[in-house]
Amino acid sequence: MRRFFNTTGPCDPERHYMLPPESRLPDLLPLVERAQYFVIHAARQTGKTTAMRALAARLRGKGMVALHTTLEASQEEADVAAAEARWISAIAWSAAHLPPGDRPPAPPGAAPGTRLAAWFQAWASAVAPRSLVLFLDEADVVTGVPMVNLLRQLRSGFPDRPGGFPASVALVGMRDLRDYLTASKDGVPVNPGSPFNIKSESITLRNFTEAEVGELYAQHTADTGQPFAPAAVARGFYWTQGQPFLVNKLAATCVDVLATDRSVVIEAGHIDEAKERLVLSRTTHLDALAQRLREPRVARVVQAVLLGDEAIDYGHDDFQYTIDLGLLRRARAGAEPANPIYREVLAREVSYNMQENAPLPWWPWERAPGKLDFPALVAAFREWWRDNGEFLGETVPGYPEAVAHVAVMGFLQRVVNGGGRVEREFAAGRGAVDLVVHFGGERFVVEIKRVRAGRDSLERIREKGLTQIGRYLASLGETEGWLFIFDQRPGRTWDQRMWTETVVSEGRTMHLVGG
Repeated sequence: MRRFFNTTGPCDPERHYMLPPESRLPDLLPLVERAQYFVIHAARQTGKTTAMRALAARLRGKGMVALHTTLEASQEEADVAAAEARWISAIAWSAAHLPPGDRPPAPPGAAPGTRLAAWFQAWASAVAPRSLVLFLDEADVVTGVPMVNLLRQLRSGFPDRPGGFPASVALVGMRDLRDYLTASKDGVPVNPGSPFNIKSESITLRNFTEAEVGELYAQHTADTGQPFAPAAVARGFYWTQGQPFLVNKLAATCVDVLATDRSVVIEAGHIDEAKERLVLSRTTHLDALAQRLREPRVARVVQAVLLGDEAIDYGHDDFQYTIDLGLLRRARAGAEPANPIYREVLAREVSYNMQENAPLPWWPWERAPGKLDFPALVAAFREWWRDNGEFLGETVPGYPEAVAHVAVMGFLQRVVNGGGRVEREFAAGRGAVDLVVHFGGERFVVEIKRVRAGRDSLERIREKGLTQIGRYLASLGETEGWLFIFDQRPGRTWDQRMWTETVVSEGRTMHLVGG
């Protein structure tokens, strides 16, 4: 069977293009050989399962009894006995492919809440002196009392390893152990130092480097003769920043949909078109991220990133949670979406209802042949904003401070859909949101700022905004731009907020739009 770019489930080297999964992890062998317990966490579809399965196979080749399994079946199970039964069932099912002498014995008739530890003890004793090593995937879906019980059972047998308990256990999931130890849905008090203070390391799975993206794409070339141009590899890395699912999805779209003729070289333009299709398709992967944006703890952090001028508590668990989910990453400017595709998905998803509420494009916004009358568009937005601004907050739940920013992004997206695109730059700490509208071969530069209640003056924000958009225009080589300034101070009437001004400086024309 010909190999292909995999975007669903674990990778198999016989069927899929793939890189050695262990290359993206620190060498875990020393931890296993020292009989340590540790945590491995990374966002969804980054290759955790593939890496753990490969590592378990490698350990079996060294004579250990190593098993990868998932605890997903116990998700949202609040009863300890029921959750424990599901853990045992899942582990036994996964162990069925092991040699008969390595499989676990029948579960003992111990009291609920102690059966797992007693079973592990019997299993480890049966395979001794060989080490029993377990990779427990989806560990972070276990919550509340069952979560505490699981950790306590692992802790109870820890002193008896390796002959009388699993020598090494890895908890694998999206989040670090701290995030689901320090709080519980059921109000169960948990000391983060116990019951799992045996944790030796907390390890994450890195994304692909640009060189690794090229190495992965080269496997397709070796199999089929169809090359990826160097610019296509660079573009693939730019859009994805090496996120494994996205890297594979862009390539799969290129070779399976856009360029099925293997004599056609995959160029940067193919990658860009694949990116557009991916964003518009709202795949399960991207839809899962979009659902996360509705969580209050995520919305609080993402709103600060959207606005650009809000401070983030980088030590807070909510910020680390967004990092663990793979939504955001740390950057020199502060915090930003983890990659340009997520940046676009984030902005589109938050502004989706706003887009649907915006009016359909109509003729005054266009000028022949197929060009955009941007001043007319801005005038139409101002009229729409004045008529609807008071009520638009209901369409952006969880993002009350970002309604104006989202309104601009949603309105522009509505206008250019099908005929252009909107590129966005935003990050906590940048102080503004930068947009570039591409339409009909032209570029229109927009920057968004706000005057915050009790913190800013219009004059200071105006001067700061002029400096920023002037710098932005210079970096793009453009001479005209629009600076939106939304006045959020209480008591301001629409007549006071809705103003316009044009400033010409150093050969650049900057249109200021109050709102």
